Amino acid sequence: MSTVNLTNEDNDNDSEYMQTGDMDMTYISTSSQQTELPGGAEQQTMRVYLRVRPFSKEELSDKEDQDCVGIENSQTVTLNAPKGSANMKSSEKGIGMSLHKFSFSQIFGPEMMQSEIFEATVKSQMSDFLDGKNALLFSYGVTNAGKTYTIQGTPKQPGILPRVLDATFQYIGGHLYDGMDLKPYLRNDAQYLDPDQVKQEKSAKAAIFASVKEECEPLRSSGLESCSALTSNPTEADSSQFALWVAFFEIYNECVYDLLQASLCSKSKKRSSLRVCDDGAGNCYVKDLRWINVLTLAEASKVLQFGNKNRSAAATKLNQSSSRSHSIFTIKLLKIDDSTVTRISEFSLCDLAGSERCNKTKTFGERLKEAGNINNSLLILGKCLTALRNNQTEGMKNSYIPFRESKLTKLFQAVFCGKGRASMIVNINQCASTYDETLHVMKFSAVAKQVVQVIPDKTLKSLAPCLVGRDGKPLVKNGVMDTQALESFLSEEELLDEEDEANMSLATENELANMIESLRTKLLAERKRNLVQEMEIRNEMGDAMLQQLMESEELRSRQIEELKESFEEKLENTFEIYKDAIREHAYQSAMNNLEDDYVPFDEFIAEQDKVETLKRKVSELEGLTSSIGGLCAVPTVDQSCQTHPYKSTEAAEKIAIDSICEDKQQLIICLEKRLKDINVRLQNTRDGYLEKSSELDDLQRKSKDQTESMEEILWQNVQNDREIASLKSELAKLSQNSPMLLRPKRGLLANIRDAVTSPRKTSTTRTPRKTAHP
Repeated sequence: MSTVNLTNEDNDNDSEYMQTGDMDMTYISTSSQQTELPGGAEQQTMRVYLRVRPFSKEELSDKEDQDCVGIENSQTVTLNAPKGSANMKSSEKGIGMSLHKFSFSQIFGPEMMQSEIFEATVKSQMSDFLDGKNALLFSYGVTNAGKTYTIQGTPKQPGILPRVLDATFQYIGGHLYDGMDLKPYLRNDAQYLDPDQVKQEKSAKAAIFASVKEECEPLRSSGLESCSALTSNPTEADSSQFALWVAFFEIYNECVYDLLQASLCSKSKKRSSLRVCDDGAGNCYVKDLRWINVLTLAEASKVLQFGNKNRSAAATKLNQSSSRSHSIFTIKLLKIDDSTVTRISEFSLCDLAGSERCNKTKTFGERLKEAGNINNSLLILGKCLTALRNNQTEGMKNSYIPFRESKLTKLFQAVFCGKGRASMIVNINQCASTYDETLHVMKFSAVAKQVVQVIPDKTLKSLAPCLVGRDGKPLVKNGVMDTQALESFLSEEELLDEEDEANMSLATENELANMIESLRTKLLAERKRNLVQEMEIRNEMGDAMLQQLMESEELRSRQIEELKESFEEKLENTFEIYKDAIREHAYQSAMNNLEDDYVPFDEFIAEQDKVETLKRKVSELEGLTSSIGGLCAVPTVDQSCQTHPYKSTEAAEKIAIDSICEDKQQLIICLEKRLKDINVRLQNTRDGYLEKSSELDDLQRKSKDQTESMEEILWQNVQNDREIASLKSELAKLSQNSPMLLRPKRGLLANIRDAVTSPRKTSTTRTPRKTAHP
């Protein structure tokens, strides 16, 4: 397999893009590069670590192990798209690649222990934190990837947060400040507490500890090893002491909630959200956030346990205890000399909620809303990192960094802009079902790996405010205001106003009058120029609007004609369909009614002839019978005996003829009934045909009415065109005859000019004037 490197191998770039063969695309972020800048400042890329979670028994039984993740070495990992994933489907269509490679500062496999991860990831940040610098560590990944386990761990396997607290207490040793009269204030300040306030702090702390069971007391014996290799005791004089304060809050549905509020234990009360404010120096903080002074590791563990009870969590399809919020545990270390806070350092550990796809986690209702807010905040975090990387790339124009679009990025804006060291632990699982989400997380980490942080060697005084510009860069460097940065921060009019103020001096009344007169002249000239410009703009806008109206009218006329033609064609087709349907229906009805009762006409005539013949024979036989009866009125016995056989024969014939006549008569009656039924059905068919014909006439009348309404609309359009032409001619006449010195009505452009004009400048040039009435 051939490998083509698209970057220069001699340059240590932050990101390399490699193409393997003809089907594999690789995104590789090199390990973090650290350089020294002039003045002792330190420049390095953000450290990004990767931790791979092992498979669970359920995942192995579901055949999730498809070799999607392959660890090549301690810094390089390969992702291979499984069958059925969206990435594989796209690669089969020729869109995208199926094999991806990424590199990290360090990769931790499924067999790595918690202690090894702590030593490899937090060592440098702990040193900075204990030396008075700020640090930020956040875990990122898809849901059910082990982020909370990495940060907090379990009682038997403590995570990074308990180990950071343990290392801090080991560093403080016997220099712990046991008083509670010095408390963090705003972002980088501290305040003194009176005895009543100290009592309130102690009572709040006791209330939290009273509600926590003694479950996390022996943490040292259950999994924490000694961290003396990472930290050393203070080398300053014994007068230096340290106070440790902690806070625990979450960002749930873009609202900040304090997890250490005692009222949260009552589920009937609704939680009150906190505000994210600015201290005036570009540093954001959470207002009214509760800080707890901890003296031992056991107390800090109780605070963590109390906050976890109040944290928002819910069950989804992929995780039975999924975090539905971003939780931030903040540690502040106050260095105290002679009852004065000389230094404040901050260490924040952020457990980000996992990104997820709702169709896979099967979320709905409140869970769906939570997932939307989680994905939105992570999206804004990615936008901020991308904008930071683009702004640090040579040849690219600086873009806006959307820090304030999310509470998460707003809180840690100062750290991302150089006021602390930030690092990220990316957590992934090896399941084939979540491969597409894992790939998205890896691409996000590749972008974060390219962000360069510039950290000064010597920080400013911790209690001094720091002014930050709109782009996130500090305006104060080494305690001196940076003129170039200030000029880029201030607008042009503000700089001009400052120059005017610098040149202010006392003047006489005549000079002031001359100055006012000259300013009045300039004002009139400026107004005249603005009037002319506004008239020109209005004329151009009027012409453009008329042109647009004419084009729209023409387009509408064409559309109306097309609609009219299409409607007429549809109506004609509908009429033809109705006619054919009526004819077919009438024919089918007649045929269905005649099929059962149909008798051929010739057969009917023949039957009638037979009936007439039989009737004649019957009448002849009746006449013959009556004549024979008259001749033989009194027959003898012998005669009667002799004529008896003849009479019996005649009677039998008569009975047979009568029966035949009755049958034929019944047949005639049946045929007559059938003829009547056929006539009735034919009449019904005729009535139905007439009814359909009337409906057809109604449709034709409606079509005619619609045609007339369309013609009326076209006539109205012609009238509107004439009115527009007349208005255009009147506007042209008014523009030619209007005087140049008349003040027009204040429009949109005038309001915009007043809005953008500097208030200080307008206040110095505003003079009373007389309005000329016509």
